[in-house]
Formats: sequence, C-alpha cells, structure tokens
Amino acid sequence: MNMGLPGYYYYDPKIFELEMKTIWCNSWQWVARVSDLPKKGDYLTYEAGEQSIIVINQGNGQLIAMHNVCPHRGASLVQGKGNCHQLVCPYHAWVYNLEGQLKNIPQANLFEDLDFSTIQIQPVQLDTWGGFIFVNLANSSESLSDYLAGFSDYLKQYNHPWEDLIEVARWSYTEAINWKFIVENYVEDYHFNTLHPKSLDLFDFKNVYTTTSGRHCLIEVPYTQEEFADLKLSLPWEPQNFSYQGYIFPNLMVNTDNHHVSLWRVVPISPISTRLEIIIYQTKMQLSNSFRASEKWKIIFDQVLQEDFAICRNLQKNAHSMAYQVSHLARMRELGIAHFYKVLSEFLVISY
Repeated sequence: MNMGLPGYYYYDPKIFELEMKTIWCNSWQWVARVSDLPKKGDYLTYEAGEQSIIVINQGNGQLIAMHNVCPHRGASLVQGKGNCHQLVCPYHAWVYNLEGQLKNIPQANLFEDLDFSTIQIQPVQLDTWGGFIFVNLANSSESLSDYLAGFSDYLKQYNHPWEDLIEVARWSYTEAINWKFIVENYVEDYHFNTLHPKSLDLFDFKNVYTTTSGRHCLIEVPYTQEEFADLKLSLPWEPQNFSYQGYIFPNLMVNTDNHHVSLWRVVPISPISTRLEIIIYQTKMQLSNSFRASEKWKIIFDQVLQEDFAICRNLQKNAHSMAYQVSHLARMRELGIAHFYKVLSEFLVISY
C-alpha cells in the first residue's frame, strides 16, 4: 500500500502546472518583511508560482499588492525592487499612481471612450503578521489571522519581538529537486540521527515534538543539556531550551534560535527544480550581545542542507522507478509528512 504520492507527482509537468494553479494561486504566501519597504514608493516583486506580484509602500505605513501586469497589453511593469513615484509601463508608457489607478497615457486621443477611472492594475490581497508580509492571489475569504491561527500563537513563545527582526544575511540554493521532496524532508525528524549526527548535534533528537495546526506543522526541537548549559553561561538574557521551528504551507519554514531567526522560503521553478532561499534575522539585542549569526550559521546550514539535498536528489531519481512508494510512516517522527499529504489532497486528486 502506498501511503504517499505516486512517483510521477514529483516530475510530471501536468502535475506541476496543476499545483501552480490550485495551491500557489489559492494560499497565503510569505513575500517579505515590512522593513524591506521602509519608504513611500519602495516596491519589490515576488513570483507566486507563475504569477508576478508587486508589493509597494503607498506611504503612511500602507502596503498594497497588485499583479505586475499592465491592463493595456499585459507587459510587466517593474522588475526586482526599487523606489518610484508612479508606475510606468515600459511598453507604451501608460502611467499609474501608487494605488494602481491609470493617470496618463500618450496620445489619449487615439482611443475611443477611454475612461481612466475604470482602468486599474488588478489588486492582490495583502496582510501582515509580526512584520511578515503575506499575499493571497485568490482574494480569499479566509483572513491571514485565521490562516495562521495556532501557528502565530506558537511563534509568540519566542522571547524576542518578531517585529524587531533585522536582516543580517541572505543566500539561496537552486537544486534539481521537486519542491515537495524539500518540504517532506523538512517536516520530519526521523532522519536526523542518520543524516545529521554531527551537523545538528546541538539538538536533542529523541525529544523533537511535532504537531499540526491548520495546514501547517509546528516542530519543537529541544537543545541538548550541554548546549543549553553553554547558552545559560554565554547569553545576557534567559535562553530558551527549544528551537521553535515549523512549516507554514506552502512556502515558508521558520527556525528560531537564541541568537537569531532564520526563514527558509521554498520557490518552485519547474517540476524538477526548486530554489531554497535562506534569510537570517536578528534583533538589536541579539546583534549587540552575541556574535553575528550569519558567520556561524551559514556554515552550519550549508552543511545540513547539503546533507539533505543529497538524499533528496536520490529520491528525485528514484521517483521514476516502478518500485517507488511510501510504504510506512513513523507515527510521530514522520507526522509532518502525513499531514502534508493530507493538505495536498485538498488541492489535488491523488491518482495512482
């Protein structure tokens, strides 16, 4: 009996296209931090599956999101990130204000019955929590607070303010691996003893505790007694004995540490290619009272992730095998995978 997904779900272009339309166009996704857009006119672009989104600061702390598509003929309006006073289409120079409303076009007399008030860049639902910016392309009736219910309460256990996080490092990996294998590997701890006996030896593998909330996984990872004793001696604040980790479906992995927070973003590129973005944050207190987290943790994360990528590439190859299956799942240690399959079944009709 196959308890998982059929192998072709990890490489079939039709399945990938279906995922982009059903999952990535119908879920709240993490885009950026509010602090990434501090000034009026600051903007950035985000690729949500096959959809390109603009997030822009309108001033007075107001953020909005809209499709990065000109309503005239469909050209992308901006690339990357920057600052602007208005949005100007690079194709025909149609001009929109920061709210996305059409304000000016060249040679307007060439058009019949052109009503500027009816032409606007298509908006996208945006909301924030803890300084995190999320978007939902479906303009869902489910609020972000409802979507994160349980997970946001879980993260409040971290003893540093989420709103105060400052980015200190960022890098990424692009691997020939389907995005679901990377998620599955993250949400289970059964492999820790085998793959990471040295690279993650600061954690107590035997007492990892995974629960679920909504579509998400909450993973409490305790430090070893030796590591916690060292933290108590070295930190000027009371350290926490747990790393609060977890997966916010579909694109965000959160990892707390006494010295920093790291966010891992999953970006599907193709059926057999995924980019994993790593961003490290610290509060001012963490920056001033401990080493710069990026220096040590980039080395640790790189080692851990290379160990994970190697086994995920193994799985990607064997997904083509006629013998590929998921025959059993450990009740607690692989609970996150069982939950991930359940969530996927809300969007996909699993066919063997």
